[in-house]
This record gives sequence, structure tokens and C-alpha cells, in this order.
Amino acid sequence: MRVFSDLNLNGQTPTRAQAGRGTWGPTGVPTTRWKKIQRIIVPIIVVGIAVALFFLGRMFYLLLTGS
Repeated sequence: MRVFSDLNLNGQTPTRAQAGRGTWGPTGVPTTRWKKIQRIIVPIIVVGIAVALFFLGRMFYLLLTGS
């Protein structure tokens, strides 16, 4: 079973049929490598933000209760 789907959205279509295609490749489109990196970075950032919010809430709770 594959963990990731195929990130090449162009498939078998010819280059002339692909929109936004420049001389050296697609223009304004993230590379497949960057998409793979984002799939790793985004969950780490989300967990980091959740942990930071938890500790911020805990800090305010402790300040308000005087513990």
C-alpha cells in the first residue's frame, strides 16, 4: 500500500495541453519535492501550535487561580 499519492497532477497529458507551462517547466507551481516536504512540515507545525496554545492556557489558568 502506498503512503503518499502521486503528486504529479499532469499525468500523461502532452506539454502543449498543460496550462501555465514555461520554458523550463510549470510556472508558479510548487515542485513535487516541496510538496513532499510540506506534507512533513505542516503536521509538525500544527502539533507545535496546539502545544503552545495548551501551555499558554495553562499559564493563564495558573495566573488566574493564584497557584
